[in-house]
Amino acid sequence: MTAPQILVADDLGQAGLDMLSEAGEVTLQTGLDEAGLREALRGKDALIVRSATKVTAGALEGADRLTVIGRAGIGIDNIDVDAATARGIVVMNTPHAGAVTTGELAIALLVSMARHIPAADQALKAGRWDKKQFTGVELTGKTFGVVGLGNIGRVVASRGVGLHMEVIAYDPYVTQDQAPEGVRVVSLNELCETSDFVSIHVPLLDATRHLFDRTRLESMKKGARLIHAARGGIVDDEALCDLLESGHLAQAALDVFEVEPPDVEHRLRKLPNVTMTPHIGASTKEAKENVSRDMASQIVTCLKRGVVLNGINVPRVDPATAALVAPYLDVTRDVSRFLASLFPGRIEAIRVTLQGQLLDRAADSVTTAAVSGALAAASEVPLTPVNAMAVAEKMDVRTYTESAAMKQDFQNLVRIELAVGGERHQASCTVFGHRHGRLIDLNGAMMDLIPEPPLMVTSHVDEPGTLGQIGLKLGELGVNIDRMSLAHPDLNESAMAIWNLTEDMTDEQVNAVRDLPVVNEALAIARAVR
Repeated sequence: MTAPQILVADDLGQAGLDMLSEAGEVTLQTGLDEAGLREALRGKDALIVRSATKVTAGALEGADRLTVIGRAGIGIDNIDVDAATARGIVVMNTPHAGAVTTGELAIALLVSMARHIPAADQALKAGRWDKKQFTGVELTGKTFGVVGLGNIGRVVASRGVGLHMEVIAYDPYVTQDQAPEGVRVVSLNELCETSDFVSIHVPLLDATRHLFDRTRLESMKKGARLIHAARGGIVDDEALCDLLESGHLAQAALDVFEVEPPDVEHRLRKLPNVTMTPHIGASTKEAKENVSRDMASQIVTCLKRGVVLNGINVPRVDPATAALVAPYLDVTRDVSRFLASLFPGRIEAIRVTLQGQLLDRAADSVTTAAVSGALAAASEVPLTPVNAMAVAEKMDVRTYTESAAMKQDFQNLVRIELAVGGERHQASCTVFGHRHGRLIDLNGAMMDLIPEPPLMVTSHVDEPGTLGQIGLKLGELGVNIDRMSLAHPDLNESAMAIWNLTEDMTDEQVNAVRDLPVVNEALAIARAVR
């Protein structure tokens, strides 16, 4: 198999580039516009960007085999996620790598603003000693409102507690018992009305665009101070200028803006009560190294194992259990495809039954893997974890997932059941050790099969010498056998053998095996090609 082709369209740390180079062929092309990115994407399996490159629907027209887009960082507003999803392309980010760095910048902006440090520095360097002009405010005892308790918001809130501030927070997805110690969860209205300092840490979404519009800013406590180091567009910059000029808000400290960089004549640049930095939230040596390694590791895991960590448009797998779950996703996908190939016809329903706590924690991902494998041949578009469930719905294939105890001698087990043409066929699979996937049951017939293509399945006469004849024929055809497994003959009218091969078989080779007098039927299952 050819090495994956990986396009890195923004600067990425050397550690990450080295990791990617070990897994595939890396092309580094920065500064691409839409047309340039569209052309550069042709033939690429993965794309990595930071915040500079805009991944638009137009650029994705060149994505003829793209599997995954990795955003090295948190915000994904520079990626058209809907367009990627429509093409079955995974979008992932690295929400943890830069959380501490960005959170620390927010605290730095808080302190710098409260004590007028940037202005005092400039005045002193200009030869002035204006002590009285730079009277600040203490943080101790002040109410600090944190909007958003994600990875960054939690860092900021905990640092605020350490500064002996009264920290309150708003997050519609976080309850009081889930909040950091010392942080009280309140409504957004209460936060704005009572906070002396407000720090924003939410993603830029349709629901959060201009979350702090004129009305919201006017609802803030008179004399309050705003820290914004999230994403431009969450705050209405023009309304903010008006309220700073009127004195309703005392100060603002900003790392992000609606238009970056803001125009040289923008009012924010001229207001003395505004502290500004050029979107440097994740700009530390440590953060760049961490995000580079994390992104590279996630891309390699996705390309090699099909496991998506920190996915935006796919079922999430807990990173702590990803390494354990990955082999189950592989074997589930392979067994589902094997079952659908063995019993062709229109699939009416897919039922996935899970045994074991490990699989229960990744139920959505396992189900998606089963659907991807079962519908691979029938789908008009390549199936990925992104679009598998949507394709199933479009094809009117019902899907079910349940937990049950099936075989007590296996701690974790997946059973896939297909309803095809009014009949039901099932197969069960598990993982031996931590990585050896096995098909262990096929319609009640006990097996021990590694179900990774390429495969050939033969239904044949159950008598001595049959397997030898088939093996000789494969040798004559130049087909190399890797291993061979048998179904339990007592449960079948004829014997079944599954042959693991080293290369895909041609139609002519399959027909030659099928023509043997001892063979009732022969079927080849090739490697899946996206």
